[in-house]
Amino acid sequence: MEHRQPEQRVGFTSELGLLVTADGDTLRGRALAVPEVCVPEAAVIRPSVLMTWGDILMGSLANEHTTPRVCMTVDLSVRVIAPIPAGQECRSVGRLLKVGRTLTFAETTFSVGDADEPAAVALGTFVASPRPEDVSVSAVRGAGSLPGRPAPVVPGPLSEMLGTRVVASGVVEVPRHPRLLNWADTVQGGAVAACAEEAVLALEDGVVPTELEVRFLAAVRTGPMRATARRMGPWVRVDVVDAGAGDRLCGIAAARGD
Repeated sequence: MEHRQPEQRVGFTSELGLLVTADGDTLRGRALAVPEVCVPEAAVIRPSVLMTWGDILMGSLANEHTTPRVCMTVDLSVRVIAPIPAGQECRSVGRLLKVGRTLTFAETTFSVGDADEPAAVALGTFVASPRPEDVSVSAVRGAGSLPGRPAPVVPGPLSEMLGTRVVASGVVEVPRHPRLLNWADTVQGGAVAACAEEAVLALEDGVVPTELEVRFLAAVRTGPMRATARRMGPWVRVDVVDAGAGDRLCGIAAARGD
């Protein structure tokens, strides 16, 4: 079978302002907390952005163990210990914690400036795509950035990048468009997480999440994504479906705010 080479995309993950550098067995990232990646009302970095940055670092490291197969994200979580305010520089370190025969488990820690204590921690589980046509190349070997190289510029607010449409309180839709797709031609996990977060923020009494967890169940192949949030005590549960594919359940998220 002839393998389909991955299509290079400039979109969601490359537009969030993260500059990545390889450092031995880890990947390091740095990004400025510009208003475009923050919750406007709270002026702090959105948890889904931290989750996406972590997915980039952890997924790239996990991909080294699944190449030539594309590395797929099984689940992601982020816990914010101290909200990172707009204007601060966020530094991150991604590392693998366990590489098994099937699953790879990784962690990313985030800190503000030169602080030693973490401001947030993300965890992720990864697996090789079962489809032989989903092939990839090493992202780590190309991550050696040059000193003083500027970080990518964030083109606009995250909700505009997603194309979010608020349907009702706690219900949003995000179209499936090329900007959100990964090498396997499916919606990137961080975009699914951001869609779920948008639903939480769209609740009439919505809170800014300090904890966000997402389980990825199926690819969004038709679109739009529809995320529906509902309160369950101190938590908010969010179901993300592929509305164009008979409302197939693609992800389940849980969020909690202080």
